[in-house]
Amino acid sequence: MNNTSSINFGLIIQTINRYVPIPLLFFGIIGNLLNIFIFTRQAFRTNICVIYFLASTISDSFSLGIGLVTRLLAGFNVDPTQYSSGLCKIKFFITYYSAYTGAWFISLACIERYLCSSTNVRTRQFVTIKRAYISIIIILISGFLAFGEQFYCIDINQQLLGAPQSCYQLKRNIACQIADSLLQFLLEILTPAIVMIVFGLLVLRNVRRKRSRINPIEQTNALASTMAVPAVNSFNAEQQQQTPPPPVSIKNAAKNQLLSTNISRTAQKRDAQLIILLIIQVATFVICSCPANIYKFYSVATIYDIKSSLRQAIESTFVAVSLQAFFLNNAIKFYIYTLCGAIFRKELMKLFRLA
Repeated sequence: MNNTSSINFGLIIQTINRYVPIPLLFFGIIGNLLNIFIFTRQAFRTNICVIYFLASTISDSFSLGIGLVTRLLAGFNVDPTQYSSGLCKIKFFITYYSAYTGAWFISLACIERYLCSSTNVRTRQFVTIKRAYISIIIILISGFLAFGEQFYCIDINQQLLGAPQSCYQLKRNIACQIADSLLQFLLEILTPAIVMIVFGLLVLRNVRRKRSRINPIEQTNALASTMAVPAVNSFNAEQQQQTPPPPVSIKNAAKNQLLSTNISRTAQKRDAQLIILLIIQVATFVICSCPANIYKFYSVATIYDIKSSLRQAIESTFVAVSLQAFFLNNAIKFYIYTLCGAIFRKELMKLFRLA
């Protein structure tokens, strides 16, 4: 009754690969398409943070379309990447590469929000659209350099470390196993998570500093205006009938100033909402990537261990669960934006009105 070896781990893995990807693909593809439509609208085209969000959404789409679809096919034993060496290498490369770029684009968004929220004018001026596109290109090129090793270190017929598939790391090449696992662990999961957390906390610190500086100024202005009211009112009472109406140019200037103030407040609200979306997205990434993070560290630490079939089966089940959790992060970003971002919901409603 208590014998764990009686558990059918193969059936558990097959069930996970068959049925979990279906809702993730359905909601993920729809959500990513809507993200692309919304992020390319006029209201967001010049926002650098949204440019990073758009780039991350495109990477997520590739990750779902290649990585998750092949796992779904593997659940029904019709995955062509398990029988073709070329397709196997391409699948691994695109899956790792898209996950790597998607994570780093969100990291760049955290850095951008930190720079924009700084009280230092020179620091804020460092953020430009040109530098944003250069950063994206650097991430894309570095991804090719980092994960190009997979065209050598990945192949079929590699039943390794309890992997529930033949398309995996070369089982006779320990250097490949260590390099591939460490690159994914460090570049795709751990380092982006650290960057997101550090700069996310720095953004919150900058926001608190701004609020602490604004509140005393507002209180001082309110006190000064209150003390000046009696004198102004007495003067106005004497000059009310003698003062001519203001010229039209002054009225227009006042209207323009009020309009610019409203635009500035709208931009500030948008930036504040983007910070909230970014912080929630960072938390989601850290939570969803945690199981894969643990397994990659474990796989490198126990690479020389002789493992029983039961231990390999348990590891295979954990791999299946951790991968689905990792793909969950690629599938739910649209719903995070919709639930937590009023400006995003507003643009979504506009999109449906135009459709």
